[in-house]
Amino acid sequence: MHKLQEHEQLKVERHEKYDKLSLISWTHSLNSDEWGYFASYKIGAEWVDNEEALIVTAKRGMENIDFLGMFMTCFSSNLALESFSKIYSVDYDKPSINAPSLKGVLSPLIMLHFLGVVSRIKTLKRGYVHHSENQKKVKGHIALMKNERRNIIPKRYDRIYCEYDEYSVDIPENRLLKKAILYTQRMMQSIGEGNQRYDKIKLALRKCLAQFENVNCDVDMKEVSLIRRHKLFKEYAEAIRLAKTILRHFDYSINKVSSQEDSVVPFILDMSLLYEHYVYGLLYEAYQNKIVYQFSSLTGKPDFLYRSQSFKAILDTKYIPKYEKQELETYVVRQLSGYSRDLKILKYLGYDNVSEETLLPNVPCVIIYPKEGRGIINPFLKVPLKELCNKSVKGLVLFYEIAIPVPTLKD
Repeated sequence: MHKLQEHEQLKVERHEKYDKLSLISWTHSLNSDEWGYFASYKIGAEWVDNEEALIVTAKRGMENIDFLGMFMTCFSSNLALESFSKIYSVDYDKPSINAPSLKGVLSPLIMLHFLGVVSRIKTLKRGYVHHSENQKKVKGHIALMKNERRNIIPKRYDRIYCEYDEYSVDIPENRLLKKAILYTQRMMQSIGEGNQRYDKIKLALRKCLAQFENVNCDVDMKEVSLIRRHKLFKEYAEAIRLAKTILRHFDYSINKVSSQEDSVVPFILDMSLLYEHYVYGLLYEAYQNKIVYQFSSLTGKPDFLYRSQSFKAILDTKYIPKYEKQELETYVVRQLSGYSRDLKILKYLGYDNVSEETLLPNVPCVIIYPKEGRGIINPFLKVPLKELCNKSVKGLVLFYEIAIPVPTLKD
């Protein structure tokens, strides 16, 4: 068992089996020209071979991250559903790995991802559900053989065995989703108590359960494998995929939801992308349509563009704690400078008269980096972005740094 923190080196000889891993790569150290296997910005657990496993946890200075709080902020934005799936990956085809330090990461991520997707479903799908049951009056058509066996022979003349189809929301897809909602409710009860954001989770769960009030939660596990994704209903397609993941994650047993096992399914979580989504959740909450995520331009996709009548800026996240103690990398300066000269970006920001021949406008470039911060929920709320751009990067014009805290657990 190998255990590392982000950016730490795995001190082993170079071998093909390590080259195939996702959590480490053969590269040079951040602080020297030494080459070796170094962890990057990803945490998780994966198998090296049939006997050897690798675990990577959050970097020093970020050990107490409140992942539940980060995930909730991510899923509160307006990003497309597909973007969340890029944050993490899970491999259920391989055995679990004993990793106590990671057991509180994966389960809430999947659950909140699922809850966020289901919350976007506006209207439940309907379909024809086949019923076979005894009735006091004829409904549909009489099943002659079954009626004779169950009613005529035992002389139950007050009943008629009927078969009929009913157009209803109580279809297999909705039953699967409701089952997964109940798993999520049980899971959140076991991990959410004491978390300041748990009330929002309970509210979201109540809304989802109210929407599925007329749906049965009895799911035939044989039906689960037959339920297919619907290309025309993106929310349903993603919700069904995640519902299947949740049921498989707990081996189709709700009793395992609250278990405190130290083993985790092999998974990879991209912390850099998670922080990027987290910051966007904060920005979107504070500035709504003034902020745009990954605007497609001629020189690439900047993380965020901010546009208002009084202030315009290009923002980029860097998941590097204690960033203020490091020099700004040259490639970052070049990247943001390139964005500030991109005519497509400039015109989106409102510089309509700019062209290849005109003088370039002075566009502020902002680097956003993390730090631990207790008690601060969203530093952007009710504060104009211009006021937060008060820390200039030494030696550069209109380059600023903003430290945006990640939520941390109480000691």
